[in-house]
Amino acid sequence: MVGVRRLSGAGRGLLVLGAALLLVNFFGIALLPSLPSLPWFTVSGNRPELPVGSYDALQATQLLNQLANGPYAWLAFGLLLVVAMAGIAIAGIGERTRHFGTAGILVLLIYAAVLYLAAYQYNQQAAGSNAAITIGYGFVLAVIACALIEAGARWPSPVPMRARVPTAVRR
Repeated sequence: MVGVRRLSGAGRGLLVLGAALLLVNFFGIALLPSLPSLPWFTVSGNRPELPVGSYDALQATQLLNQLANGPYAWLAFGLLLVVAMAGIAIAGIGERTRHFGTAGILVLLIYAAVLYLAAYQYNQQAAGSNAAITIGYGFVLAVIACALIEAGARWPSPVPMRARVPTAVRR
């Protein structure tokens, strides 16, 4: 087809690797309990609105739903699942696309921003409160997985070289 932008094998590999990392980061403990748990966020302090502890992807989503008083974080989590599934689908189809990984990174940044703003807001409400949020390895792995999906989706296939046409032959 004219104008179709195909992915290279390396791009497909990056897509599958990024999608697999993202899915294992979400559901790895449920599928394989022997895997180590990588927390997304760790909450410390003395505010009852932000319970102290380490939060993985599902627990962080539940905490964000409590803070936002609605199912908004589940929509963001669903978008991250769509990013992972799109990475696998794009690898299977083999056409270059853009912005799936970028959308995942933006959702992850919103996750972090809402938690940081919630901690800041709760610290402002009461004197002597010290709620703090730290980012964990699971969150960093999710950002890297989304970056791999974006890089793989943009990696072009090598363009085949045209055979040289011989010039006029002298006799």
